[in-house]
Amino acid sequence: MNRRKHVQSWVPLLALGIAGGVGVGAACVALAAEPDASPAPEAAGAASGAVSVVPLRDGLHMLAVDGVNVVMQTGPDGVVLVDTGPAAGASALVQQVKQLTKQPIRFLIDTSADAALIGGNAAVAASGQDLATTDTFDALEVNGNTSKVDLPGEGATADIIARQGVLTQMLSEPGANYGSAALPRDSFTRREFNFFLNGTPIAVVALPAGHSASDAAVRFDRADVVAAGAVFDQTRFPVIDLANGGSIQGEIDALDQIANTLAYAHVPVLANSGATLVIPVRGPVSDEDDLVTYRDMVATVRDRIEYYIEHGQTLAQVRSEHPARGYVSRYGADSGSWTTNDFIDAVYNSLMAQRKGHHGAKQQQE
Repeated sequence: MNRRKHVQSWVPLLALGIAGGVGVGAACVALAAEPDASPAPEAAGAASGAVSVVPLRDGLHMLAVDGVNVVMQTGPDGVVLVDTGPAAGASALVQQVKQLTKQPIRFLIDTSADAALIGGNAAVAASGQDLATTDTFDALEVNGNTSKVDLPGEGATADIIARQGVLTQMLSEPGANYGSAALPRDSFTRREFNFFLNGTPIAVVALPAGHSASDAAVRFDRADVVAAGAVFDQTRFPVIDLANGGSIQGEIDALDQIANTLAYAHVPVLANSGATLVIPVRGPVSDEDDLVTYRDMVATVRDRIEYYIEHGQTLAQVRSEHPARGYVSRYGADSGSWTTNDFIDAVYNSLMAQRKGHHGAKQQQE
């Protein structure tokens, strides 16, 4: 639920609005396309518990918390964090923020309901301060002297912004048991949630159901930086969470939307400066070219699997065709929380569900 906040005369008003519709184009990827494989980049985070810092632009930093990228904006009005990383890294994240600025954490923005991205919500929010708790207004006393009047705030913790679906998933996730301090207080269902802080517009943009049904990206307009969320992971194939509404077509549509409406290429094309910085959920700082390369990889694997489905192959047969060939050394894994076969299975089941008209349905059994 969105709510109005009273703010000091020197603090820019938080303007909540709905952006107009934007067109999304999709590039066509040839089935035969298979670029040379290249080594997978190391995760941006260092050892467990450590937080690495990469300065970006105009008061923005990328903080890697146990491998998860957290985007931090600082300024005179306070700190905005996009995602908080896993719970185990929350204390280290808070300490790193305090080393970078004396301003309090005002807002957290959740780009999905993944525990690895929002596990630190409660602890990080508790270390911050809602903008409303420090609001003061000039009051004219009877004798003509001006004094400040403190207004009661809604809580001493930082505010959390997310799509309504994130809140719903957090409340319904089996075994999650999130406390109220970790839950979004400002949830939205419209296309964008816009506000103005530290002298720049900030847009939280709803994405198509790719990784999940509640994905979002965040654009910091003045700095020309986009936090892409879970749909863009430079360290592995994208996680398609079918149980929570994700789909392979939604994943591609989400990447298209970011590339076509939120990120901007170098101008002129041959210049190596001036492009939008795109921050993946894991991996190094990227740009639109990196994003489009990732999108084309996903579309190529999707096209191959769709071809095999059209020719009547089962999931086991599709796996034997190695539809992710050419990309495995860059994005694949044989073990861990998300393997190459996990990705292939998710694409296959998503396409089969789409064929049956049950977009995002539960996985079929092999």
